Amino acid sequence: MDTVSRQKRLCLQVLQNCRNELCDLFPGLDAAFAILQYQDRSEPGFATDGESLLYFPAELLRLYAENPSRLRHGYLHILLHCLYRHWLRPADAEPEIWNLACDIAVEQVIEAAGDPDPGFPGALAGKCLRLLGNFPLAAETIVQRLEEGRFPYSLQEMQAAFFFDDHTGWERKPTPAMQKRWENALLRIAGQSRKSGGRRRGVNPGIMEEEAPPQKSSRTDYRRILRRFMIPREEIELDEDSFDYIYYHLGMEQYGSMPLIEPLEYKEVCRLEELVVAIDTSGSCSGEAVGRFLDETWELLAGQENFFRKMNVFFIQCDCEVRDVALIRSREEWKNYRRRIRIRGRGGTDFRPVFREISRLREERKLKRMRALIYFTDGDGLYPLTPPDFETIFVLLKEKCRPDLVPDWAMKLKI
Repeated sequence: MDTVSRQKRLCLQVLQNCRNELCDLFPGLDAAFAILQYQDRSEPGFATDGESLLYFPAELLRLYAENPSRLRHGYLHILLHCLYRHWLRPADAEPEIWNLACDIAVEQVIEAAGDPDPGFPGALAGKCLRLLGNFPLAAETIVQRLEEGRFPYSLQEMQAAFFFDDHTGWERKPTPAMQKRWENALLRIAGQSRKSGGRRRGVNPGIMEEEAPPQKSSRTDYRRILRRFMIPREEIELDEDSFDYIYYHLGMEQYGSMPLIEPLEYKEVCRLEELVVAIDTSGSCSGEAVGRFLDETWELLAGQENFFRKMNVFFIQCDCEVRDVALIRSREEWKNYRRRIRIRGRGGTDFRPVFREISRLREERKLKRMRALIYFTDGDGLYPLTPPDFETIFVLLKEKCRPDLVPDWAMKLKI
């Protein structure tokens, strides 16, 4: 066997060892590792084209001899690029910024899941990750942070800090069939995360969109649930309760068409004015479940006795990060929104981003008198450690829900 063949065989053994060790660390990723093939290249560096891990043999062997954990980390880094299909760059994103955002995104996921290389990321990369917070963000969100200048470092400094593989292979996008394999792998991983008891739930941002099929109507009495959060206020509508029909009838008899008393055109009622409704769009909630959540939301908002004519309801979609925020001011607006809604997410489950989004809305004075959050979910996710200063109701589907995970400070309702 010549030197080149021996070197190539040794590289394949090294990569297989790295894969086995990573599968031990992250058993849910074994199916994803099976998709990525190995291919040597003639130029230095590591890369991927969405179908193979491309490596320069001499560099791979040198890195493995010097720092095997660094190579394992890089292998996982490349695999996550493929899982999230980072070669699908948005049309309005600058390539240089997009590439950096993708590197940061996968390093956030690796750090949250348990970094296989304690020596990476370095000091500057670690500071950047801390600036982004303690939950992974999608690459699109990180692009916005980079464009807003949220980091006190130059683009070149951050590129050097997060670099492992070059992204030249992304220009040769994999076939549609291969892209579908990665998409299915990500959905399987999200489902396995739930079945494994949530050991690493909430760490994988989703990139999927889907429609939610309509479900049968609800029988839940939301007025009974929401009564404790209602406030009194005068509303423009006939107050038939205080109307005295005797004087009205007497006036009509004595004076023809001139009643002695007419009903008031306003009355004091107790209803909701502000509310936040969130739905769990993670991979652990099926499309059918999300459709049920949406129809439960309609039952909540459609009842005229629940809200004032002018309502201020924020509707939030969230998996492990906030995917969509819509402001609903009337029942008609909800009807229009429900017809065109797209469900976004299908990643891990983390409830904390919704609470952070509420804090932001309150700071911006978009929420002034909010008293309650209603969260539709299966209950399996990451909860805030400290209770908020508003009431929280987690509405759980009875099928396969996890009420035991809901903290004591929150209300639980099964539907």
